[in-house]
Amino acid sequence: MANRISSLAFREFSKRKKQYILNISLIALVVVMLTTLNSLGIAYKEASRLPFEKIHNSIIVQKNGNVPENTSGAVTSCSLAPIRNDVIAQIKEIGGVDDVSYGLSLWVFDSDSFKRVLGVNWNDSLGAKIKASIVDGRYPQKIDEAIIDKTYADEYNLSIGKKAAVSGREFTVTGIGKNTGNDVVASDIFIGLRPAQDIAYGSVNLQNTARFEHDDINIIFVDAEQTEIGAVAAKLQHILNNNDLGNGKTPTGKTIGSYTIYTPASFEDQISSLFVLSDRLILFISAITIIGSVIIIIKSMSHTLMLRKKEFGIMKTVGFTSRDIRKEVAGEMFFQIIIGYVLGMIVSFVSIILLSRTRISISIPWELNPYPHFLASNPSLVNTVQTYHLPVRLQPMYAIISFLVVMVIGLLTTFFITNHINKLKAVEVLKG
Repeated sequence: MANRISSLAFREFSKRKKQYILNISLIALVVVMLTTLNSLGIAYKEASRLPFEKIHNSIIVQKNGNVPENTSGAVTSCSLAPIRNDVIAQIKEIGGVDDVSYGLSLWVFDSDSFKRVLGVNWNDSLGAKIKASIVDGRYPQKIDEAIIDKTYADEYNLSIGKKAAVSGREFTVTGIGKNTGNDVVASDIFIGLRPAQDIAYGSVNLQNTARFEHDDINIIFVDAEQTEIGAVAAKLQHILNNNDLGNGKTPTGKTIGSYTIYTPASFEDQISSLFVLSDRLILFISAITIIGSVIIIIKSMSHTLMLRKKEFGIMKTVGFTSRDIRKEVAGEMFFQIIIGYVLGMIVSFVSIILLSRTRISISIPWELNPYPHFLASNPSLVNTVQTYHLPVRLQPMYAIISFLVVMVIGLLTTFFITNHINKLKAVEVLKG
């Protein structure tokens, strides 16, 4: 009997497939909306983390400071204020923090050329990131050794073994690193943290701008689990921004003495509004699509099946039970669901492939990509825009969820329609 009902359901579906095109299309639409929208929402969140990929950290902390009176010697880049070393211990005590690394970013106005210098602890995660960029040579193992960015090395004819002067000190080039000018904390010369601190401590111009202690830094990288980033950032704000605030403003409008805390959320507003899909918006659109589809499918199926009242009456007279009729209608609905789901997944797959070719641009804040604009004879040197392909991909979880949703739609539709059909009296239907 079961095979007979299945065969009958397939035959009836085949006969009326044109009438079921609307239902199949709506089922496909539900699949496309659930799968594509949610995949796009996840891609949007992943895109906001892209600027942090190369530094392998999720939070960056800086302190806003005063502008130096002149451009001579060594100064902190982008008017950043020194950060006392004891802040590191406070950050490490915050729950959810996995790793903390730090550095000292300097602008050095030497007579031969301007240099962006980053003082690095070679043994922490920031040091590891800089080591990974080396394309020739090795990382520094002595206090007077340095890594030079390839672009800077080519411009000033520097190579392994040559000397690079920084604020009157000479460093032997032991490695050439490959970075892009718009990387987070891009620099020309990478030296050890201690010699960078020595240079900063001995700079009259820097000390006149802000008091610099010998072990101060001015940039901190914090690594936390993705689910903990927001909570850790909030705790950092509470700990750091409760004192030392000045009345003045930096060139970018920030309060002097305040801390700026960058997280992936800092870049979300820059991504095109096409991709700014919050979880609530996705849920709302999906719910409206599902509810609307259920109503239209039930109405469409009701109209189609009510035209077959006489047929169902005959089926009852020849021995078909209400349960048999429900199975036959469910079978027709099942064929529609399978075809609609497959069609929807095909459309979703093609849509995601097309969306993955979309390029998004994220501008890195000046403080994170330090180059003095007033020295920009070459505009490409101050290009702070990073361009990426949208990291969208088909999410298997939502493919499964969409299948479960359309199956529920099918069950609801079958229940409401067969409940109505089974209330019809065979004799009255045949008379009508």
